Amino acid sequence: MNAKRIPIAGIFVTALLLVGGGVFLWQSRRDAGPTSAPAARRGGQIVASVRGEPRSFNRLVANDLTSVLVSELTQGRLVRINRNSFELDPWLAEKWESTPDGRTHTLHLRPGVTWSDGTPFTAAEVPFSLRAGFAPKVEGSRAPSWRVAGQPIRAAAPDPQTVVFTYAGPSGPGVRLLNNLTILPRHKLEAALNAGTLGMTWDSKTPLTDIVGTGAFVLREYEGLDYAAIAQVTGVSEGTVKSRLHRAKEALRNRLSRYVGHSA
Repeated sequence: MNAKRIPIAGIFVTALLLVGGGVFLWQSRRDAGPTSAPAARRGGQIVASVRGEPRSFNRLVANDLTSVLVSELTQGRLVRINRNSFELDPWLAEKWESTPDGRTHTLHLRPGVTWSDGTPFTAAEVPFSLRAGFAPKVEGSRAPSWRVAGQPIRAAAPDPQTVVFTYAGPSGPGVRLLNNLTILPRHKLEAALNAGTLGMTWDSKTPLTDIVGTGAFVLREYEGLDYAAIAQVTGVSEGTVKSRLHRAKEALRNRLSRYVGHSA
């Protein structure tokens, strides 16, 4: 695997999110038994059941819990706020510096990062992601956090490994503001952005091979089932299915938060 997965502890490489499937798998606890947990193992897979189907695999247009969960597992950000220490951790960017007036922030990308389809990740993806986020018919709940002094933040890529952000004024969060900026693949989405159809791209009918990211996980399988179908398969009532899916969702979110952080 690539260096991009190191900040997420490199525990898993494949995520199987079976919406409505695998209802009881969340009950299988790896930490059951002795309190001394084994060392983290690289590789493997995670199977999860969530209560609702994702509205979209495009984080720019969807803010439901399932869409957010899939995005945080499969898509990377330049930096992330560590939910344990509340410090700012590197992710796609390995280091950065800011000017004394707090208006210019220069980030240096981690070398050797690729998208999950093998395409090299470069600084040009960052201005593209901002442009996509502010595009008509796309601008959603996250766009206001990308404004400082009432103006959109700007990003430039002077070379393939460097991104320079310019703010219209000083900002208290500074680089921490970028915790909310999901970096999207230009080679997969630029045509849709130029055609004005980005808001309809990466829906539930999109082949999963077209959904690429720089996160710690790759989405390999997706299956939707309604409550009645799950109840029939598992031999329990629909009410029990709903209750267990809700508990599974909360347990999964709590367990993964230490690895993927949280973005507003």
